[in-house]
Amino acid sequence: MHYRAVNAALALLILITLSSQSNSGRILAQENPPTSKRGFFTVRPYYHSRNYPRAGCHPVEVRVVSIGAQPPEVLTAQVVIESFSDKPVAAVKLRWDVYSRDAGRKKARASCDATPEAADIYLSGTTPLIQVGHLAKGEVYNITSNPRATFPLATKTIIVDRPIIAWDEVKGLTLDGTRATFKGDYAAIIYVTEVQFEDGTRWEGEVK
Repeated sequence: MHYRAVNAALALLILITLSSQSNSGRILAQENPPTSKRGFFTVRPYYHSRNYPRAGCHPVEVRVVSIGAQPPEVLTAQVVIESFSDKPVAAVKLRWDVYSRDAGRKKARASCDATPEAADIYLSGTTPLIQVGHLAKGEVYNITSNPRATFPLATKTIIVDRPIIAWDEVKGLTLDGTRATFKGDYAAIIYVTEVQFEDGTRWEGEVK
């Protein structure tokens, strides 16, 4: 009889211990929820001459863009532009629009003569008109706020006094103003939105 009582007490103790461990595990999981996925931000050029016919495309396109944090107040310090215009270019204005990453990927890869596809723009901005001197057809110019940022194929470097995109212009898309806390996945598309030619005429355009 004593033997049975001991066995019953031992079984009850094991059951209580297992129940306690199980509850403890559930509480621990509630107190330490899995870390949420971080958002993502990238910058893309609107450059189509590699893949599509020239009909309907911009006379000047952004070929290369930079993204970085040196110095911390800068997001994009450098763009490289290329002229496809028969008329010499005297000045350009750059624009950037922030889309969701998927929409931005489609915008960057779409045919330049495609019907514009509706997409939400979360943020946008423009540079002042940038004087480039004499940008001829086929020439590649490097535009940068960082004098040390070069591009091997550029025939000319133009130094501007402000970044193409400043960090303050996009940090509203973050949870706490830091680059590791974007609220979602975003893509900024940078393109030439205005061209002033040497003959006094002007062209304006937008992303399709």
